[in-house]
Amino acid sequence: MGRRTATQILEMRGSFKANPQRARPKEPKASRPFRKAAPRHLTEAQRRCWKEIVQRCPAGVLTNADEHQVELVAVLLAEFRADSEAMPTTRLTLLGRYLDKLGLSPSGRASLTVGQPKGNDFDDV
Repeated sequence: MGRRTATQILEMRGSFKANPQRARPKEPKASRPFRKAAPRHLTEAQRRCWKEIVQRCPAGVLTNADEHQVELVAVLLAEFRADSEAMPTTRLTLLGRYLDKLGLSPSGRASLTVGQPKGNDFDDV
């Protein structure tokens, strides 16, 4: 099965202008914004990693549907920082893959498509 591009991304590209019947109106969408506070069950080191990940993710990428993935990345990143030499290669590979999917690598950022902010702080100057 091939990878599917999210409907929201296709809409921003203008893919449905010529063929609006190809839109997938039943595709699930995130209903709430991302919660920036780390879950209470994480350790202190994992919470620091959560905060760092959230601060470094490109604006507009995270929604409430991404909380589990950010939690997983925070746990793996804390494990890496605690003892990187003992961390199995498979877990390092997972960490790299998940960081990429969140846009925390050059190739990951290149593959993201997010809406542009409505204005900027210097518009009124």
